[in-house]
Amino acid sequence: MTQPNSSTSAAGAVSHEMPTSTLVPPAHRVGQRNFPTVMVVDESGHIQQTLPTYSWWVPAATVGASKLYADLFNATGSGKTLELRGLWAIPKTDVAVTGAVAIEIGLYRTSTVGTGGTGATWNGGGTSAVHVLTPFDTINALQPPAQVTARSLPTGGATISALYWAQYLFTEETNAASYIGAFTNLLPSTIMGPRVTLNPGEGLLIKQGSVAGAGSIAFLGVFTLV
Repeated sequence: MTQPNSSTSAAGAVSHEMPTSTLVPPAHRVGQRNFPTVMVVDESGHIQQTLPTYSWWVPAATVGASKLYADLFNATGSGKTLELRGLWAIPKTDVAVTGAVAIEIGLYRTSTVGTGGTGATWNGGGTSAVHVLTPFDTINALQPPAQVTARSLPTGGATISALYWAQYLFTEETNAASYIGAFTNLLPSTIMGPRVTLNPGEGLLIKQGSVAGAGSIAFLGVFTLV
């Protein structure tokens, strides 16, 4: 990683250089000129790339009409705001299936925590068949508070309060769309709008539509806690 290589400004600075002052920020010297360096702070008030960030891996499950694949919930009392940075649907293409149509994957905001299913293992798991929450940086490996929970294949709870949107995905292993979909973030990126945010008392449910389809599908989510 390239770091600033100077802590002083060059004498006789011109308009595109750092001005000389009592308090001089770090700089990067190129040739005979010093250029100021900055740290970017996002709208949360934290320096970019410093927020605790986690991957949420939901192992592949056989598709089915109106199936509940997983839910993520930020219960009241967590003291945290959960921001979703990405969500990817990953068809299991190492097994041959016959599927002529896509399936609907709906993303819903929930008002109650899911029940049943399999809770996520924290920072572990030896195969892709394990439901896990993993920190991006083990040095910053703060385990989420107990009120932040995830489960795969919930059997109850997860009361839907609103639809975010739905996406349509192919699961047949010879269809190029199955592979393209695995690299497509299901969450839209907006220039001025906020991220999908789960405040205390809110959650996210991943649910299939009414068409049964064929095959299996896994999910990868990325979120931060503020």
